[in-house]
Amino acid sequence: MTPSRLILPLGFAVAMSLFGDLTLYAVLVTQLDVVGLSLAAVGVMLGINRLIRIPGNPLTGVLLDRFGRRRLFILGMTLGVISTAGYALVYGFWPFLTMRLLWGTAWTLINVGGMTMMLDISTAANRGRLLGTYNTWVLAGLAAGPLVGGFLVGKYGFRPALLICSALTAIGWLVALLALPETLPEQHRQGRENKGRRQNLHQALQQWFLRIQTLWQSQRTLVTVALLFMLVMFSGEGIVFSTISLLLQRRFGDSMYLIGMSVAVASMSGVLLGLRSFLAGATGPLAGHLSDTHFGRWPVVITSLVIGIIGFITLGLATSPLLILIGVAVGAISSGMAMATLGALVGDLSPEGKQGSVMGAYASMGDIGSATGPFLVFALVTVIDLRWVYFFCAALFLLGLWLIARLQRSEAWLATAGIGDRSSL
Repeated sequence: MTPSRLILPLGFAVAMSLFGDLTLYAVLVTQLDVVGLSLAAVGVMLGINRLIRIPGNPLTGVLLDRFGRRRLFILGMTLGVISTAGYALVYGFWPFLTMRLLWGTAWTLINVGGMTMMLDISTAANRGRLLGTYNTWVLAGLAAGPLVGGFLVGKYGFRPALLICSALTAIGWLVALLALPETLPEQHRQGRENKGRRQNLHQALQQWFLRIQTLWQSQRTLVTVALLFMLVMFSGEGIVFSTISLLLQRRFGDSMYLIGMSVAVASMSGVLLGLRSFLAGATGPLAGHLSDTHFGRWPVVITSLVIGIIGFITLGLATSPLLILIGVAVGAISSGMAMATLGALVGDLSPEGKQGSVMGAYASMGDIGSATGPFLVFALVTVIDLRWVYFFCAALFLLGLWLIARLQRSEAWLATAGIGDRSSL
């Protein structure tokens, strides 16, 4: 199977699935009366979908390895259509929360399924580039979602806009249904079928949890990669992505002036979120290629963290639209580099036949970070300025650099002693 045979329908479907979710990030703060929510509830709504993915990702990994990739991915797209339409049809905290939980389940199936399919068709020689290309599709959805969603909300209102977003997700569902191939290797498929005759799903889950526990205990590098992914998702996707609209509102009110023109904060936040995702998507394939061929994985990861620290400090100090733009852009480059390269590292370290299980656990670590971010920041912004939150994120990236240095010192010592983990560095 050629990579394009998978990446085109997979990437398109994933990108289209994100329109409803990303519209909420761009406009939900400005639509509280329409949906019947308080400002404090926004943090819950922007984080609860990720919270449910923490236990859901490992379970999805088990199911992907047992039942194959395609059918679960399409199920996720189906739930995505339903939940996005639900945003337009419900009112109040609990109904809206239900739709966010449904979307969290959908994205678990879509995201873990998509990443596992990419591991199926990639090798160590091209994994960084292919995962970077896949992430470009994901980030294209992240870029187009707030732009299109913000425009639709401004033109038609919140509820019609979300119904249109649901229709766009349905187009992605149709493409996946018609064009997405199954990528689970045939020998693994046959092995699962034979094993299925001897054990039930409960026994398989018990065995899987034991294998994952042993894997985490024995693989220092894999644990470090997962922790770094959690830090990246907490700081970039959890904090920055959910606070751009609030930052603009705090600094400039409901509107701001650019080049002599008045621009609504809701529209500007959509532009900035779209720009952030566009830059991250453009950076990912290049970073992945460099990690495949020229520099290796770790130098690219280290560079991404250093760039991220600069971006967070810039946002923390920003008092003008230009500085906010620079901070967002620099952070986007950092995110694109880190997501592509850390994903490639997970692929390098995944045992044969366990890609879905490992990717599920890895995705859960990211969701722990991205789910915690909105909960924390919307609880803190009532008592502290956002700048201190961004400075805290910079400190977390410094912690990430320390984790890498500690890992490399440990591996160097073990190699000298002749007991190094050959799969680590």
